[in-house]
Amino acid sequence: MFWLMTNLCFEYSISLSLASNGNPQNPDSLHYIDPFGRLNSYQRAIMEVGEVIQFYDSNRRFPAWGFGGRTIDGTTSHCFNLNGSTGAFEVEGVEGIMAAYARALHNVALAGPTLFGPVINTAAQIAGQSVSYNSNKYFVLLIITDGVITDLQETKDALVRASDLPLSILIVGVGGADFREMEVLDADNGRRLESSTGRVATRDIVQFVPMREVHSGQISVVQVLLEELPGQFLTYMRSRDI
Repeated sequence: MFWLMTNLCFEYSISLSLASNGNPQNPDSLHYIDPFGRLNSYQRAIMEVGEVIQFYDSNRRFPAWGFGGRTIDGTTSHCFNLNGSTGAFEVEGVEGIMAAYARALHNVALAGPTLFGPVINTAAQIAGQSVSYNSNKYFVLLIITDGVITDLQETKDALVRASDLPLSILIVGVGGADFREMEVLDADNGRRLESSTGRVATRDIVQFVPMREVHSGQISVVQVLLEELPGQFLTYMRSRDI
């Protein structure tokens, strides 16, 4: 295993849902930045998960995107660079993610609907390009969301297409929303996802964890979130005879 890890790079990226959470200036919003330093739900998820997974990234530089926001030019975007740059989308370490998130709340207006498809397709495009260059990288996309999703079938289609790629998707649900649709994406019922054209996913690439259930049970969110990742990774490698 040590040989494998030194010859294979893990690349993590993060995407944060900004839509349907209320005005960030309102203390009831999931995005409220507390002046006394108490972390909101998104910040807690970033810290708890990011402080562990950063050590598995080859350079600790993370592509960071937001979705469900109206950017400076007035358009609603479902995959924009969280750091506000028009070109480079990477940030440095967990501190960079936290800073980019706080900055985005000041520069981006929250706007619905909440679509998962565009950001999953962006991550899949990066993973696909890596395969075409014969690069030994495995990618992990972390999505933090309040659970309200309006493009369920498009998301299923994107996940089925991505199931052939070196990619896993971790979803953390924050807040008190109904997460039944997230559980459908997880496919823990033993049935793999099926696209709108009838294609069945090559493998399960999603793990979903609701923060409220993890915290109420006094279990590490990272432990539960990463539980299926080794199996997903090995399934991909074995399918490629690596």
